[in-house]
Amino acid sequence: MAGLLDWWIGWRITGIPLLGHGAALAVLVAWCGTLAAPQHVTAWRSGAEGERKTARALAPLARHGAVILHDRAIPGRKANIDHFAVGRWGIALIDAKNWQAKGAKVAVSRDGSTLWYGAYAQNRTVATVQGEARSAAAVLRRREGLPVDIQPIIAVHGASVGRRGILVFDGVVVLEARRLRKYLRRQRVILSPAEVIQIGRAADETLPPKS
Repeated sequence: MAGLLDWWIGWRITGIPLLGHGAALAVLVAWCGTLAAPQHVTAWRSGAEGERKTARALAPLARHGAVILHDRAIPGRKANIDHFAVGRWGIALIDAKNWQAKGAKVAVSRDGSTLWYGAYAQNRTVATVQGEARSAAAVLRRREGLPVDIQPIIAVHGASVGRRGILVFDGVVVLEARRLRKYLRRQRVILSPAEVIQIGRAADETLPPKS
């Protein structure tokens, strides 16, 4: 391309060396700008950004005795746990969602059967988080012999949730991510500091890092 443009420009306009190379570079840059990342890559980047934001929101809890784990695998399952938080409130499994569609809201249908994010039903997402919580609880029960219960939470970045920033759908707490830390802190105390350490250590050992 550069050679052809050099020849053409040199034939039409003399005394301007390498102008064809500059023109070719401009064409190449413009062409590259029309390319977009594949949809799955864009989705992964968006999800990763949501996880990073949620990790930053949870970090202060660790300075007050909570055990916070990120990106953990559940033995026997393909899905990973975005965030796992053990504190005086108990145990929470947190799935981060970076839902940024303009004007989209998270709400429950009038008949209470469907969780919507804009025009997209999210019942499968809810079922996935429920399954992760049940599986992780089963792993910890086998390890510690304790009646472990895990609260599944979906933390949403971007879209507004319900009327007050939080709702409960089929046992899963769905809230705006900016409210996550305050929500956990306001729960009643059910674990002692020693139990937090015990369960946190067990979770760290039985739920290995995903990557």
